Amino acid sequence: MTESTSRRIRVDGAELHVLTEGSGPPILVPTGCGVEFYRRTFSRRLLESHSLVYVEMRGTGESSGTPEGATYTTLADDLDAAREGLGIDRAVVMGHSNHGAIALALGLRHPEHVAAVVAVGSVPDFSRAFSVGTTRWEAEASESEKALLARKQAELLALDASATDPDELALRRYLSLHPLVWRDPTLDAGALWGGAPRGFARYMQSVIVPEAGRFSLVPALGEIPCPVLALSGRYDYVCPVELWAESIEKLPRGRLDILERSGHNPHYEEADRFDTVLLAFLRALS
Repeated sequence: MTESTSRRIRVDGAELHVLTEGSGPPILVPTGCGVEFYRRTFSRRLLESHSLVYVEMRGTGESSGTPEGATYTTLADDLDAAREGLGIDRAVVMGHSNHGAIALALGLRHPEHVAAVVAVGSVPDFSRAFSVGTTRWEAEASESEKALLARKQAELLALDASATDPDELALRRYLSLHPLVWRDPTLDAGALWGGAPRGFARYMQSVIVPEAGRFSLVPALGEIPCPVLALSGRYDYVCPVELWAESIEKLPRGRLDILERSGHNPHYEEADRFDTVLLAFLRALS
């Protein structure tokens, strides 16, 4: 059984909950969507050589404060404050999906304290992610995949939203996008969440939705000095790999690795290959 420890770090206007699992050099993992999903989807193999240090963003999970007014940039500052409170001098930061934007922003704003950034199923330009992803989906999705999406959306519309907890409703909305997120149409994705994470709805509405329309670090990628590893699934339609393919060369020390049988969660759908690439990258840092 892997040992875990829990603590709280005071930042500006909030206390961030930090859960650490594993042994060895730490990897900071920001999350605004609960810890449990990542505990269930990141391979336990990683914990044999590294510690995964989950930092819950303000107003989510067991962290206090509010996400209203927060951006990926301000959350990166929160993450750096947590790093300092944890006594980590230079951190490897691994962010999945929207949290990849937080990790990249940390590498840009606090380069002296970032050893490397790993962006998993993420993009450097969220302002174009929806349009690029849905255009490719329409062009290449099969009829059965499109029928599955329509069925998932119909099930969501049939739900009595007024009688559903907001966090549960936010999770149901996300799960209704299954074919855009997962390569395996039969996967029970809901089971991976372990219930709706606290603060999920507010985080979605206050951070993810507004940042989706405006966040792009593409013009500033050349200013991130640390190594950056982008790990993307070929069939990710919410954070499409095209946005990394056209930008990766802007990073002085960037590398893109495409997992050809994955959607938005390559760390779960191709865990063995993901772990092999990630661990080789981490070994090369030292």
